[in-house]
Amino acid sequence: MMNKAVIKSLLFALLLLPVLVPAQSKNNDWENPAYIELNKEKPHAVFMLFSNRQDVIADDYSRSSYYQSLNGNWKFTYVDKYADRITDFYRSDLDISKWNDIAVPSNWEMKGFGIPIYTNITYPHPRNPPFIGPNNPVGTYRKEFTIPDNWSGKEVLLHFASITGCAFVYVNGEKVGMSKVAKSPAEFNITKYLKKGKNLLAVQVFRWHDGSYMEDQDFWRLSGIERDVFLSAAPSTTIWDFFLKSDLDAQYKNGLFSADITLRNFTGSKAGPTIVSVDILDKAGKKIFSKQQKVVISGDSMQQVHFDGKISNPLKWNAETPNLYSCVITLKNGADEIYTGSKIGFRKVEIKNAQLHVNGVPVYVKGVNRHEHDDINGHVPSRELMLKDIQLMKQFNINAVRTSHYPNDVMWYKLCDEYGLYLVDEANIETHGMGVSYNQGLDTSIHPAYLPLWAPAHMDRIERLIERDKNHPSVIIW
Repeated sequence: MMNKAVIKSLLFALLLLPVLVPAQSKNNDWENPAYIELNKEKPHAVFMLFSNRQDVIADDYSRSSYYQSLNGNWKFTYVDKYADRITDFYRSDLDISKWNDIAVPSNWEMKGFGIPIYTNITYPHPRNPPFIGPNNPVGTYRKEFTIPDNWSGKEVLLHFASITGCAFVYVNGEKVGMSKVAKSPAEFNITKYLKKGKNLLAVQVFRWHDGSYMEDQDFWRLSGIERDVFLSAAPSTTIWDFFLKSDLDAQYKNGLFSADITLRNFTGSKAGPTIVSVDILDKAGKKIFSKQQKVVISGDSMQQVHFDGKISNPLKWNAETPNLYSCVITLKNGADEIYTGSKIGFRKVEIKNAQLHVNGVPVYVKGVNRHEHDDINGHVPSRELMLKDIQLMKQFNINAVRTSHYPNDVMWYKLCDEYGLYLVDEANIETHGMGVSYNQGLDTSIHPAYLPLWAPAHMDRIERLIERDKNHPSVIIW
């Protein structure tokens, strides 16, 4: 039997019609498509730094001294209309004794705050981009944390894997930044806002915003901090990003490997002697590739180091035989030695005579669309549920999945790499509610996909998808 909240949300979706609201003379921050973010770090691959090589291979963040999870219970308060929100929510002396507890990650509608809404094409808010109107729920979160003593002198990054809604982030009463892109990471450098002892993180999330016009997928509309939140530390000279390309030669026999590793220096002055090395290891831990370079890093800048080489007859990756290798990247700078990396798979994806080929073999795609959905937890599926999905797909001879219609949790990609599923990776861009053809009400004078003002927001979402997921062998189509 359906609960009352679900029935109410379905009736709401059926009754909701596209409605225009009066234009405003000055846009609110959450109704301004030119204001797509504030102080977010540029997108890059998601990884963790470790103190030893074996932890990279295990890929368990909890084993890293550079990692601190902020998942768990947060303080939370909710209002149905943005005008009723607490505007000084970031104050350290604010009385929050009557606030609720909420689990992070979660969707607040699944915890009893607001209404989950299912709708396909029709927007669950007035259709007048970029405006939303007064009926815009707001959820406000607070969390205290303490920085480990051994992080002294390091840069500290705050990472939200996904916030659905327009989020304003404060640390110790200071405005850190803003994010509007759901389903992609929002990362902020919070070093200068921190203090010894307890620190206060405060986040206010508006359910609807101008970016919601591009998030009109046919699924349950849910809100909140819905993926992992964590802090990570980085030494003054660090590995910042990497692009690992594990291709095959024209005969599909030998591996063609290249790595572009981005180093970042936070100090603004010349770094000491730096050595970067790249090793590829098989399942037994045997090195099949190893190279290193000496690098001179100067100034507060990014610097790229390139490696390439040939690997003799590696095991190939495809959906039937998902053979993976561990790529370990090491940076040694003075007394500091850090490790990171990723699993890689050697495969070549081509289209020949209008036929998809993987490793020179024609592939018949038997694919499904998959939403991130849990009956109880909403858009917060567990690892166990992901594995259950993969098992079900394998049982029914499914070999491909489209991440309809947004970047999925990074765990999904790692599992598809490991168990062998081809992924069609999709950006979080869908504007069905504005019309999809001229006979369905499309008006190019107001449609975000046709207006230059909205172009940076579209490009940002595409870039964040590709940069985050570029190292996964399972992604064969973007």
